[in-house]
Amino acid sequence: MSDDVKVRPSARVVLLDEDDRVLMFKIHDPAAARGPNPITADFWLLVGGGVEPGETYEQAARREVFEETGIRDVSIGRCVWTQEKLVAGTAGEPWLVTARFFVARVPARSVVDFGSHEPLEASTIEGYHWFSHQEILEREGRETFLPPGLGRLLGDVLNGVREGPVSLTDAAEVEGASSDA
Repeated sequence: MSDDVKVRPSARVVLLDEDDRVLMFKIHDPAAARGPNPITADFWLLVGGGVEPGETYEQAARREVFEETGIRDVSIGRCVWTQEKLVAGTAGEPWLVTARFFVARVPARSVVDFGSHEPLEASTIEGYHWFSHQEILEREGRETFLPPGLGRLLGDVLNGVREGPVSLTDAAEVEGASSDA
């Protein structure tokens, strides 16, 4: 890996209620349209964030659910997906995000509270929605959901199609993170 690329471990959560609806945040972030793997500035994102020093991915997943939603009553389950992706940081610097995605369950009608958001999160999150699997499938053609292909991936999770984690890494998305030596 190139010395100028920082690594950011990340825990993301497929946060499902009792009706199998997944919580997603509506993000507006013009910085997402820049960098090595640009996307649209407006997109839907799963709950989650960085793993802090000394924390496991699972611990980070639980903490992020509470910090981003205010929900304490959560059951963190298995890791279903992994992903490495080169992105641009807030100052344009390259970061290699190494993410693990966990399935978690919360009671139906869990109240979402944005009170604990960090300033950067608060400035980019425009709202949230509890999506059914069908809603995601219907809207994927018009809107950006992360990770890409979420409708199919979520269907696999809900139907128990795979046991172990599936890699979502696209080699083209991490190109340049490895040294040429």
